[in-house]
Amino acid sequence: MSTISTLAGVCGWPIHHSLSPVLHNFWLKELGLSGAYVHFAVRPDEAIRAFRSLKRTSISGVNVTLPLKSLAYEAADEHTADAVKLGVSNCLYKKDGKLIAHNTDLEGFAAPLIKAMGAKALSERAALIIGTGGASRAVIGALLALNVPEICIIGRTDSKAQELADIVNVPSFYAAPWSKRNEAISASGLIINATAGGMAGKPPLDVDISQAQSGSFVYDLIYTPRHTKLLREAKKAGCETLGGLEMLIAQARPSFRLFYGQAAPEFPDPKEMLFEALKANL
Repeated sequence: MSTISTLAGVCGWPIHHSLSPVLHNFWLKELGLSGAYVHFAVRPDEAIRAFRSLKRTSISGVNVTLPLKSLAYEAADEHTADAVKLGVSNCLYKKDGKLIAHNTDLEGFAAPLIKAMGAKALSERAALIIGTGGASRAVIGALLALNVPEICIIGRTDSKAQELADIVNVPSFYAAPWSKRNEAISASGLIINATAGGMAGKPPLDVDISQAQSGSFVYDLIYTPRHTKLLREAKKAGCETLGGLEMLIAQARPSFRLFYGQAAPEFPDPKEMLFEALKANL
């Protein structure tokens, strides 16, 4: 048993809903490490000052969720390559007296997808990203890095989708109008929901996934509920599916190593434990 207690946590506003403490504390217990991972409620107007004050505390680092990711990036002294790619940070840690901004969303999104599909299949399928918010940036970066040959993006506001296409500025990445969303679905072998549509308490995602080709892969980044309407209907259409809890776990692993100095255990699988925690909170 480790005798040094290490404190880390997750910051957001609001933050009480986050499953990250359940996951990190589960791993700490499995490894027999003395430490804790807790919620930190941080107001947006106080965030930069709060993040910079981390250097004067014994806290080893924090994960950062909405709406504080851009403020975490701004507060840092240095930025990793993955943070620079996305322009936001979901992870802050201390190194040599400096506050470092990192982003684990690229790795978190890609690792479960590669495990489920394989890199070769990814390099042979046209992809569709639904959503133009912060989550979509990690998806875009990961798909480009994985050599996906064609990537289309759509969102409720066509101008936002086009703006992202203009920023990325590569021929294989383009925007399509929201009015053509079902045609885009039928033309794609990989479909990713990077919106909050279909999340518990949110309006449903307004797409017809029955238009997808049988054998297509549908990845919903939402994990509440466990089986979203999108995933249920995708299965009916003969698609393979992947839920958002895989991404939650995958993006937490590099943070855990940064905060506690050890890799999170591969076994036991924390998914069922996390779903039990979700049911208790709903």
